[in-house]
Amino acid sequence: MERLTIVTLGTGGEAFLTRGVERALREAETLVLRTARHPMAAWLAKEDITFTALDDLYESCEDFDEFNREAAQRLAALCEKGPVCYAVSDAAFDTTVAALQQLLKERGTAAAILPGVSHASRCLALVDAPAAAVRLYSAADFERAPHSPAEALLLSELHSRTCAGDCKLKLMSLLPEETEITFISGEEATGELSTRIIPLYELDRQKHYDHLTAIYVPGMPLLTRSRYNMDDLMQVVARLRAPDGCPWDREQTHESILQDLLEESYEYIQAVRDEDIDHMYDELGDVLLQVAMQAEIAKEHGEFELLDVTSAICGKMIERHPHVFGQVKADTSEQVLENWEALKRKQRGITSHADAMAEVSTGLSPLLRASKVQKKAAKVGFDFANAQDALQKVYEEADEVKENLENGHDPEEEIGDLFFSVVNVCRLCGKNPDIALFSAVEKFISRFRGMEMQVKNAGKCVEDLTLSEMDVYWEAGKQNN
Repeated sequence: MERLTIVTLGTGGEAFLTRGVERALREAETLVLRTARHPMAAWLAKEDITFTALDDLYESCEDFDEFNREAAQRLAALCEKGPVCYAVSDAAFDTTVAALQQLLKERGTAAAILPGVSHASRCLALVDAPAAAVRLYSAADFERAPHSPAEALLLSELHSRTCAGDCKLKLMSLLPEETEITFISGEEATGELSTRIIPLYELDRQKHYDHLTAIYVPGMPLLTRSRYNMDDLMQVVARLRAPDGCPWDREQTHESILQDLLEESYEYIQAVRDEDIDHMYDELGDVLLQVAMQAEIAKEHGEFELLDVTSAICGKMIERHPHVFGQVKADTSEQVLENWEALKRKQRGITSHADAMAEVSTGLSPLLRASKVQKKAAKVGFDFANAQDALQKVYEEADEVKENLENGHDPEEEIGDLFFSVVNVCRLCGKNPDIALFSAVEKFISRFRGMEMQVKNAGKCVEDLTLSEMDVYWEAGKQNN
């Protein structure tokens, strides 16, 4: 026999034992049950098979994490004295087994595991669900596991009301609280299981919970739900792009929806600046839709897919945060940015400051690109001392634009210099030039609307007024703002 053999008893009586497990139980030099509160304990006593159990740990440990650690330590210590057979209800889901395997791995050893009739198999037979179409988790693992509400789910070992409450909260973030689920409970003495249908919100309101308690949650099709995840979004986009989908969505290309991506981003910025929480998640959803559309279009053309997008950004974040995922030290934001910049230079083969400036994406708005280029120049000291000094440069550039206009010369280059100088002032004031201009446009629209309303209230039409007449209403509107 192996130094340690872990066997699955199942959650019923001897009828659920495999011949291999029964032989291991009978031949064990040292047999340990996770708990003597199991239907098999009476059978073992009847068959004169000596065993001990870990029930005393349930009393001495403060929580299940401590119980798992102590159980693993005790079993490992027993293995040093001779072969041990450890019997649990279901080795695949048992948390003490997971803790024990981790401990053995650290010590460079392993255990032999004999499978049996799992509790999950018994539960699925009761609800008449095919195992291949059901996601299986222990309740403890489910709290940290991803889950799609489109998939059927079996959760086992809801051992306490607190555990059931944690699972309920996660499920209610995905499903309506009235969703009907199957609550599975058992008799400890016999292992007999029974089921009843309850609404999801009552999951943590049942009378009793133990290692036999489980729930079955049916999968819910997309159109029957009101909560959705990223997989659902990609399914929606794929449906829109399908041959029998939406004519407009089918016609879109990477290039045709670029403007939408830009506009949706600015609408999200406005929602943030307005501190409008409802619009923030709504507008951010519009931005996410643009990402999903671009990924779906690329997938259709064999270019890339969403997994490439998520892989690229996750890989980049891990690589560029060695102070989090590696051994590099960075205690301040400034150190983080220095490390980030150094890694970018190394990856892209940047050898000069001018190279770094040229690397700033031309896909950015010209105002934002100018700001980023100026920041790179500032790193070597090529910068104005403050915003006041930068403002003097704005006046100089404005004079040069004026001179070009007066002399009948093309002012485009000087206007560009003027914009560049204004961006310098924004940067040194700690302001984003795109957002500043965006806000100015919004303010202009608001004031124009106010002027138009005043003109209308005066019984006049704005189209009939001269510029100087409109200016009177404009200035009056400014006073109100």
